[in-house]
Amino acid sequence: MSQLVELSLGGPVATLRLVDVAGRNALSEDLARQFGAALTRAVGEPATRVVMLAGLPDVFCSGGTRDSLLADQGANGTLSHEAVIRAPLLCPLPVVAAMRGHAIGGGLIFGLYADLPVLSERSVYVANFLGYGFMPCMGVTWVLPERLGPVLGTEVLLGAARYRGRQLRERGAPLPVLPHDEVERYARELSTQVARAPRRTLEHAKAALAAPWRRASEEAFGREVVGHLETLRQPSVRQSVANEFGTEPVPGAAL
Repeated sequence: MSQLVELSLGGPVATLRLVDVAGRNALSEDLARQFGAALTRAVGEPATRVVMLAGLPDVFCSGGTRDSLLADQGANGTLSHEAVIRAPLLCPLPVVAAMRGHAIGGGLIFGLYADLPVLSERSVYVANFLGYGFMPCMGVTWVLPERLGPVLGTEVLLGAARYRGRQLRERGAPLPVLPHDEVERYARELSTQVARAPRRTLEHAKAALAAPWRRASEEAFGREVVGHLETLRQPSVRQSVANEFGTEPVPGAAL
């Protein structure tokens, strides 16, 4: 099996980098399995105080796969992505996400569940679920308005349009949006600053900060899941996913 996730240890900041070039960092079963193992190892390392997430230069994470959307919604369906998508929220240590490349669908939500997401001015960020006709889940209807602001977050979800990072910044998204080549440097400096505190102190701080997010995410998940499963069964949605999912060009894919 090829290596889809790289883990760097040895200091207070553990870096998990998604490196599935062929799959454009989509949430395949293999990537999810490797990510889970790498995150467990990173958190289990006593020296780790902060986890930093990163991706490829041109794509942070492209979200779910066509197969998972068309699968019977059991072990291999979209709900199986929860272990990755909500992992930054559930991680017991602070998580910084260097979202330097494009983040699409579930990949965007994955990054926004980090405690401290950092975006690129020129990368594309899109919640394209409704564009294919299906209702998202994983707390999407809560986390987008929470992270981007209620008006912009609702527009991003309902409109399913693509936004450059600089467009989100211009619309008032309360997140750091930096020149593309500065994203990872800034995220690492931020990670290092956070990691100055003792590990146990950071664990307590993360638990306190994440508690209301966990409750809100779970509540949103509960409201979403019935509609998610119902809409994925619609013939028109399945046809749209089968024919179009992942085939549309992403502006500026070659960064």
